[in-house]
Amino acid sequence: MLLIILAISIAIIYFYITDYYRFFEKLGYPCVKPSFPFGSFKNVGRSEHISEFMRREYENFKDKGPAFGVYQAFRKTLVLTDLDAIKDVLVKRFDIFYSHVIDFAFSNDTLFHSLFFVDGQRWKDMRAVLTPVFSSSKIRLMFPSISKQSDRMIEYIKQTCGNKDCCELGNIYSSYTTEVIANVAFGLDIECLGNPENEFYKAAYEFLNPSSSGRVKALLMMSFPKIANLFGMSLNSKGTREFFNKVVRDNIEYREKNNIHRNDFFQQRIRILHNKTEMTMEEIVANCFIFLLAGFETSSSTLTFCSYELALNQDVQDRLREEIFEVLERHKGEVTYEAIMEMKYLEMVLLETLRKYPILEAQTRRAAKDYQIPNSKLVIPAGTVVLIPTIGFNYDETHHYEPEKFDPERFNEENVKAREPFVFLPFSEGPRFCIGNRIGPVQTKIALVKLLKNFSIHPCTKTLIPLEISPSSLLQAPKGGMWLKVEKLS
Repeated sequence: MLLIILAISIAIIYFYITDYYRFFEKLGYPCVKPSFPFGSFKNVGRSEHISEFMRREYENFKDKGPAFGVYQAFRKTLVLTDLDAIKDVLVKRFDIFYSHVIDFAFSNDTLFHSLFFVDGQRWKDMRAVLTPVFSSSKIRLMFPSISKQSDRMIEYIKQTCGNKDCCELGNIYSSYTTEVIANVAFGLDIECLGNPENEFYKAAYEFLNPSSSGRVKALLMMSFPKIANLFGMSLNSKGTREFFNKVVRDNIEYREKNNIHRNDFFQQRIRILHNKTEMTMEEIVANCFIFLLAGFETSSSTLTFCSYELALNQDVQDRLREEIFEVLERHKGEVTYEAIMEMKYLEMVLLETLRKYPILEAQTRRAAKDYQIPNSKLVIPAGTVVLIPTIGFNYDETHHYEPEKFDPERFNEENVKAREPFVFLPFSEGPRFCIGNRIGPVQTKIALVKLLKNFSIHPCTKTLIPLEISPSSLLQAPKGGMWLKVEKLS
């Protein structure tokens, strides 16, 4: 009898899963074939990075309809390939697609009560409060602090890379961006360069580079959020939550007790906290934490990949350095905010880096109600997750000529005007575009300008191909770091 019951149970589960994985087929969408238990993502995070998966499947399905289905374990997801639908999702029908789809039990973790994770009216209120904090005028005030951290990085490179054939720049850039974020977001002067055991650095690194068990846990939390919430699961440990809460609270108390005011994001958050109707202490801590996560690997990875491409493309590096010296000469040799903003080729180099190595391979939204894709009979059902395959469009030769080539000229004024909208989305579009779309590029540009002002960079015997992507990373990152030869300019 027990064997019969077991056999019947297995049969029921088998037929349920088989039927579940026919969801998109029934709706008329083509689909990447799923298999139990990882759905369409059976190799993602193990033998391939999600960016590799997204590029391949985008190419396979881009001409087979306006969207195709994938199963992230048991999460039903549609990947959009139609530009009109993408415009609707990001801008025109934001009333339907307002959610970022980050619902894996973050209610149990106060560090996730930030702008990136919340939805609805709370998101609108929080966005209105935080947007002025990230204005150009506020970033200009913080420029000296960021510049000071970049000077530390340059001195560190001089001390550690000067006499070496190969220098690992990836960790140096990660330490630099962590120091910048700790300074402007937490109001702390810390030293990560040469100190990989720094608590800030370790917290961000461990979150963005989870262990195998951590990736499985995240997948379970993403696939079964209600169950994860029921059991109180959280990506951050209690110790991590207590650490960041203490850092923020202690620093606020110290500044207020000693009447200290600085031109940084942390000071702006203290101002917000004093208005009790705007944000709570819990939300202040959460937004400081998300700033750390958002800036840690995004800017450092962009710096890493940009350095790699400049090393391989000496003509681009020489032209960029020429612009740097030309502009700085007009500013008495000083790297100022105004000087950085005048460097048009620098902007083009940065955008081309973000095209080849996007910060996120796809952008996520969720349908709050049924939505019919323009010029088709296909419907996206309410509750369905939607992906916009950023990396797929970035490498689509229909929109970007010779996509494997590193060519900043594709971002000159003429080419930008000729490009179709929504085929290049480095910071997204619409109401939920990245609020850090100014501060991230600024800290990246300062570092690049000072690097090329002092050094030339070249490939070396250890230089790795960046597309050897580490499956353990949530973002694109070169496996084993980025080794380049750094030579001081005469």
